[in-house]
Amino acid sequence: MTTRVPHCVIRRTLLLFPLMLIWQQGPAQVEVSGVRPDVHENSFFVDAMSFASQTGAGSRLDVFTQVGFDALSFVKVNEAYNAAYEMTISLFDSTSTLVSEKLWTEEVKGVPFERSVSPGLSSITQRVFEVKPGNYVLRVVMRDKESGASRQATRQILVSDFTQSDFSLSDIMLLSRVSMQGEKRSITPHISTNVGDIADAFYAYIEVYNARKLDTIHLLTDVVNSKGERILRVDTLVSLNPGRNERILRIPHATLPLGDFRLLVRARHAHDSLDENTTSLASTNRQIVVRWSGMPQSVKDLDIAIEQVRYIAKDDELSVLKDAQTQEEKQTRFMEFWKRRDPNPSTPRNERMEEYYARVEYANKHFSHYIEGWRSDMGMVYIIFGAPNNVDRHPFEVDSKPYEVWAYYELNYSFVFVDQTGFGDYRLETPLWEVWQRPRN
Repeated sequence: MTTRVPHCVIRRTLLLFPLMLIWQQGPAQVEVSGVRPDVHENSFFVDAMSFASQTGAGSRLDVFTQVGFDALSFVKVNEAYNAAYEMTISLFDSTSTLVSEKLWTEEVKGVPFERSVSPGLSSITQRVFEVKPGNYVLRVVMRDKESGASRQATRQILVSDFTQSDFSLSDIMLLSRVSMQGEKRSITPHISTNVGDIADAFYAYIEVYNARKLDTIHLLTDVVNSKGERILRVDTLVSLNPGRNERILRIPHATLPLGDFRLLVRARHAHDSLDENTTSLASTNRQIVVRWSGMPQSVKDLDIAIEQVRYIAKDDELSVLKDAQTQEEKQTRFMEFWKRRDPNPSTPRNERMEEYYARVEYANKHFSHYIEGWRSDMGMVYIIFGAPNNVDRHPFEVDSKPYEVWAYYELNYSFVFVDQTGFGDYRLETPLWEVWQRPRN
């Protein structure tokens, strides 16, 4: 294998063609050992909300967990399948002292085989802690009884003091479904922050603590993006009883784009103006995320995600994606683009898409300068070919500018990057197109 060491700093013009992504199986040598996403990244969720205690003067913390069936090891018993897992929920105060802990075993029994392997099914649990208001650290550990594999989540939690005001709102609990069975209402908690996989609308459950004995209020619900811009508003006029009130708000989210958002609920007097300068009686908020089913968590903006496929998309494919007239049409074309590249279409996961955007995310974290990392030469090579088998760094050379040599053994080829400015702006010196002119099986 020939290593091309630069003797000058003249950058060669790159001839870029639509490329077939190379999926390296060897170990990565660029800072990390690999960037493949966790197989069970969408199989374990934890959510926690604080409410006023119904048994005393303090507060309560409701902790929900969701464990996907695809994260459990099912064992055949007679004609069905069983699984079991241990759950430990620990609550620590601001001095790292253990305040409370709950440990139990959860069993899933009598599941048909086709349900035991379904990625859409899960086990949901709830545990309630009576605690004093304050800041806590919540740690949740799930261990599969059969395999011994474990998952862990840690959260910073603020438990509010609802006795400090004569009118207040609880934290927000997300719901995926609300239905009536006779006169009894049935609700389905949505443990994940992602509401993008809920059809049409999701719901927000809150408790209104009305010691002021108001009769009617506005609950103004806003969805705000990361720039502070309001994307959606729902105004609900609700009647109240004195004391504790349960309310469920419906939020139609079909028009929301991909992204991270803040769900903000504010209480206003029934006769108050709804403009931004009006003082609220109380407010509460939480994070929500909009992702589509099968979409990598790192993809937060569809337009940017479309730009980022330029390294593998043909010209006509890129034009089709960019020419979409509506958000829904753009979404459909984007998913069709990746469906054509899905190595295993029979499963809900698209491993090729997950790997690609994991590489994009890595490039943005490690190769960004005055441009985003995925647009840089190092980012381009990393996204197309994956991590090199070996990196030869030369940061302090007497007779040349700093450079790096990335070697790919399977390609029998090395890429040379030169820091043209001395500020870490490494540019590709070896032509990329030479690799793609070779005959391939």
